[in-house]
Amino acid sequence: MKSQVFLNKVRDLLPWSQTHTGEAPARILSVDAGPFEPRAFAVIDVFSLDELKKLLSLAASCGVSLTFRGSGTSLSGQSVAEDVALRFRGPAWRGLDILDEGRLVRARAGMRGGEINAALAPYGRFIASDPSSIASATIGGMAANNAAGLGCTVENNIYHSLRGMAFMLADGTFVDTEDAGSVRAFRASHAALLEGLRALRGRILSSPALAEKVRRKYRIRNTCGYSLNALCDFEDPLDMLEHLLIGSEGTLGFIFSVTLETLPLLKERATAMALFSSMDDAMDAVLAMRSGLGLYAGEFLDDISLRCLSKLPGFPQEFCPEGESSDNCALLVETRAGDGAGLFERIRAIDDIIRAKKPLAKLGFVTEGAECEKLWDIRRALFPALAGTRLPEEYAYVEDYCVPPERLPEASRGLVRILQELGCARTGVNGHAMHGNLHCTLPLRLNEAGDVAKLGEFVERAAELILGLGGALKAEHGTGRAVASFVRREWGDELYGVMLELKALLDPAGILNRGCLLNDSPRCHVEHLKSAGVVGGGVDLCVDCGFCEAVCPSAKTGLSPRQRIYALRAMAGMEEKGERERLASWRDFFRTMGLDLCATDGLCSARCPLGLDVAGFMRALRHEELSDREKKAAAFVRRHMAPVTRAVSLGLSAAHALHGALGHERAEKSGNLAKKLTGMTVPDLREVRLTGGSAVPAPHVSGREKVVYFPSCAVRSMGYSGDSGRRIDPLMDVALRLLDKAGYDAVIPAHVEQLCCGKAFETKGMKEEAEASAKALDAALREASEGGRWPVMCDTSPCLARMKKTLDGSLSLYEPVEFTLRFLVDRLEFRKRRGCVAVHATCSTRAMGLVEELCRVARLCAEEVVLPEGIFCCGFSGDKGFTRPELNAAALEGLKDQIASCEEGFSTSRTCEVGLTKHGKKPYRNILYLIDECSSARK
Repeated sequence: MKSQVFLNKVRDLLPWSQTHTGEAPARILSVDAGPFEPRAFAVIDVFSLDELKKLLSLAASCGVSLTFRGSGTSLSGQSVAEDVALRFRGPAWRGLDILDEGRLVRARAGMRGGEINAALAPYGRFIASDPSSIASATIGGMAANNAAGLGCTVENNIYHSLRGMAFMLADGTFVDTEDAGSVRAFRASHAALLEGLRALRGRILSSPALAEKVRRKYRIRNTCGYSLNALCDFEDPLDMLEHLLIGSEGTLGFIFSVTLETLPLLKERATAMALFSSMDDAMDAVLAMRSGLGLYAGEFLDDISLRCLSKLPGFPQEFCPEGESSDNCALLVETRAGDGAGLFERIRAIDDIIRAKKPLAKLGFVTEGAECEKLWDIRRALFPALAGTRLPEEYAYVEDYCVPPERLPEASRGLVRILQELGCARTGVNGHAMHGNLHCTLPLRLNEAGDVAKLGEFVERAAELILGLGGALKAEHGTGRAVASFVRREWGDELYGVMLELKALLDPAGILNRGCLLNDSPRCHVEHLKSAGVVGGGVDLCVDCGFCEAVCPSAKTGLSPRQRIYALRAMAGMEEKGERERLASWRDFFRTMGLDLCATDGLCSARCPLGLDVAGFMRALRHEELSDREKKAAAFVRRHMAPVTRAVSLGLSAAHALHGALGHERAEKSGNLAKKLTGMTVPDLREVRLTGGSAVPAPHVSGREKVVYFPSCAVRSMGYSGDSGRRIDPLMDVALRLLDKAGYDAVIPAHVEQLCCGKAFETKGMKEEAEASAKALDAALREASEGGRWPVMCDTSPCLARMKKTLDGSLSLYEPVEFTLRFLVDRLEFRKRRGCVAVHATCSTRAMGLVEELCRVARLCAEEVVLPEGIFCCGFSGDKGFTRPELNAAALEGLKDQIASCEEGFSTSRTCEVGLTKHGKKPYRNILYLIDECSSARK
């Protein structure tokens, strides 16, 4: 069997830990945003170009197909593998060079589009490609798909922005088109290949009809098939080759890096929304606006889309449809300019066009950023509104087409007619009007033959309609498997033959992403579709987009939220079918890599277009899996919180002293022994500056204004040590000193040693104990604050975030950063005593929207503040840093290099600081230490 032969040989090439086999791991780890079921027999992590070259050679010898995997946000099945999916891990795939004052940017394949734009922002530039997935999608995937998006015009897409590329072909040859030596060697070694490209160009240009067809079809957005315009646009076959790789979906070669020309970031913006009585009036307005008026974006929403949005709270009443149905169409338009005067001119010109069409209703123009975003929030709400109304067993199947903009009304009405005739009355049509780009979302049960037949009929009839209007069957979502059956129909036999020859020329063994873009099956678009059971808890509405993965701390070492949901739905389907043995295997894998490794930080919800609470669902599953013994242990800990925290504190102090005596190497070995005995991996406590806590101090009382101070149980049990084991003032003492300095009397709740917010219990799914803890804390804080009269400060952000959700609304609750800005800044004098410090925004800090406030407080104390990029949650997750340390390590990958120039780091969670200190190789402490050090009482 070729798969086993291949895997046996992989063992000789790579560490086996990089290879994930077995049905559950391979399929779960290779799921993407498309409607096709994963079929890979292995997922392999690749850490270098040398490893990739070896795998390409091995795949060719074994006849195995390799699929290059970015973020898997593709909607057409181009990143779901037939045989083996390659995940690109480690620093080799990440790198960014800003060139020529930002006019050019060189980015390696693993850089996310959002990261690139963030790096370009100080230069006032950005990359034109702006898919909705830009915060998650990697530039390698964006280039392989020729991703477009909201405001990306054809002339500014990645194909036209490309100024250089480094790539690897199927035969393992690496080429850097910006390196003269590399180019010279390639021209010599692959002269026949380049001559073959030149011959294909000659064949197209020798036929005026073929050449005109290619040029005409690329005047609009078109990602169906290969970028044949490369053969018409360039004379040098190397230029042809690098542009053919754009949009090739990993079927012709691997894109290692791209150098792109950027665009100026026009800071002035204005947004408006208008409702017209007909699609024709709306499209006429867009066509007029496209004529040199600086239109950045023009979105349209048909009547059905508006009806769907009108059910949402806050939707403008004047845009709510009336009656059964209409031809109403809303436009959302935005223009941008470099200065206010230029913006005013563009507003006036566009507004004149809108008013000339006599709109039924109008919102805008607004120019303040927040107001502009409110209008765009209406458009952003459409997909969640459409996807959120489907049944749990339905899949949100998304299609996109493009027609010349003047044919948009015909295309829109035609698609709506087809959808209604097929019984999909809930589905409207919307899209990027200025580009002639249409989208529609079909709710379908992909495991039901009737719905699959409906999908096949829709795609067939839509293809006939769109091609009849001179359009493209894929505008920006790529060919993938979704329309691979129709590429020949769109391009004709002769040009399709050119595509087949291109594939044979560049991938003669057919090992690159087999089945994608070119496919012999006339029905590949309705074959091997996802089939899933119903899970409940709201997670069935997941659309597999993968937006969650960029912020998930376990995505690199376990499962991401998308993968967890896919696994749960797949297992539900197995349970329905009675596949017990298969189900047991999947459950074992899911329990270890999915359920146990989830940090339950909830950051994924903020990125999810549907706001799904995967973290909450994981906590619920953990609750279901609790044994009676675990429940009893949790109840014991809650009832005996004071002695338990004292025992932890004493144990840490003793271990800290022991580690000092043993030395680093032996201390690390003792941690391995502790793992065997307790299930917890204890690091060298001196290295991570961790020791036992201290007794709760008695506050100084002098009749001043009061602040209730609640020290978390983590702070009460875990203290800090300095260099050479030197003990640092306990955080509780620092907090009281700071309050006293600011002129406040501190009030510590009675019996505080017994109190806990319940966060630790909640994370483990022990909801009864979490609720009981919150109830006891609520009573204690209401008493201490005299019924909410005095503000309450907690030193730990994750605890405070839970307190805000569970305690009495009359309490004024603050974590250190927000408390400092609200109650301390006006009472203290600050001096910048530090040069450069790092700050870590915990997941709770991010969820509460306090990231900028954290940086602002740190800037009061230091000349430079570093907030590491790409570090969202530290992955320590309560005690996971001890029980599953690989989660913490994966989450903080790259931290050390980013904070190398910093003196020290600061955060607002004691457990997070342990992991940050270990992996950042810099001591991290609570930010209250920094505030105390750099402040004095205001005179």
